[in-house]
Amino acid sequence: MFTLIARARKDAKALNYINERNYGGFLKVESLGGGRKKEEVLENLERAIREPYIPVLLLGEKEKELMEELLPVLRDSAKPFYARLLRTKRVRNMRVDELYSHIEEIKARFRLGIEWNDAYALNPENPFGIELNPDYDIYLAIGDGFRRSMRSILGVELGENSLVLRKTMNQEVYFSGPNKVAEVSKKLGFPTEVLWRCPCVEDVSLDSLIELNRSYIEAFANASRAFLETFQDYDVIVPWSGGKDSTATLIIAKETFSKVTAVYVRMEYEMPETDEYVEGLAKRLGVDLIRVDVPMPIEKYGMPTHKNRWCTKKKVEALYSVVSEFERPVLLVGDRDGESARRRLKPPVVERKTGFGKILEVMPVKFWSGFMTQLFILMRGFELHPLYYEGFYRLGCTICPSLAEWEVELLKKRGVKASPG
Repeated sequence: MFTLIARARKDAKALNYINERNYGGFLKVESLGGGRKKEEVLENLERAIREPYIPVLLLGEKEKELMEELLPVLRDSAKPFYARLLRTKRVRNMRVDELYSHIEEIKARFRLGIEWNDAYALNPENPFGIELNPDYDIYLAIGDGFRRSMRSILGVELGENSLVLRKTMNQEVYFSGPNKVAEVSKKLGFPTEVLWRCPCVEDVSLDSLIELNRSYIEAFANASRAFLETFQDYDVIVPWSGGKDSTATLIIAKETFSKVTAVYVRMEYEMPETDEYVEGLAKRLGVDLIRVDVPMPIEKYGMPTHKNRWCTKKKVEALYSVVSEFERPVLLVGDRDGESARRRLKPPVVERKTGFGKILEVMPVKFWSGFMTQLFILMRGFELHPLYYEGFYRLGCTICPSLAEWEVELLKKRGVKASPG
């Protein structure tokens, strides 16, 4: 979660309008009190920085000198931050939609921006030059199995722990060390295609990745926990698939609340090794685990398709059948901005209408990248789901209509018959 900081109260008012309109009011907005010199605003800035949320300082062109005075204070905080001087005289002079676009781009910088320091380190200034887009994501190609899959299926060589920039339409750019080594199209409904490749492989240490990004990711984890503390009076439920995002959400929930219930809706055509992963990690985390088995009668409904995702309906119904038994439930879900534009445009808290009343869906890792959720899980001493080490970006069912040809090939290597709709 972020704190948007402006100089004057009228500027903060403009930011708060966007906060209410686009983020449900769940970001924080602070004013520096209107002062024009460092000594007049320093106390307010330091107070905003001390809060758990990640600070974003937005000033207008007329406040350039003040920005130069405040940047050292932000740097000395040893906390992730971003500061931007806008093209208008003051923040409040900018058109609302343009100001919103700035905020969306800055949010993307926090999860995508990278610097190279013998390993990939998160940095919103993005000196590495990763292509920035609010609908992109980054993740790590971890494990020898991932490298073998890339080599055997696509003829692409990767170093250890390569970085992957996932663009729209399932197009991915692979980095090995500081080098771009390949671009691959995994577009749904089309053959997997290597657009170009470069034999310039370099290994990256996983230990270095964890240590270089530890303080950055811990700052985001602190912000997520502070956000979740708003929901202390609820029955906390995490719908858990075993995927990296819901797993990171479950760990943060367990670090925030004394009692957490994980609900594993186990579909008939579940991905291999998910049962073992979920049950083993639940024991290590010490969370209550409820498993619901859902049959998928394809002989009755046919194979799921994008136009007829009856399987999703059954999964949601099974989840809500569990949730309805709780007196005051809140669902903590692993939705993230980088997964799709549709998820990015949702506020961090959504109120759902169900057959048993209204229920809140809360997204504590919404502003994280796949890179961040992966490293967070590893930082806590846990392994990722085994399929991530073989080349998967996401987990679903083996007959999911959203399976790309790449994922079908990975499942075939395991002897699993996969059939996307």
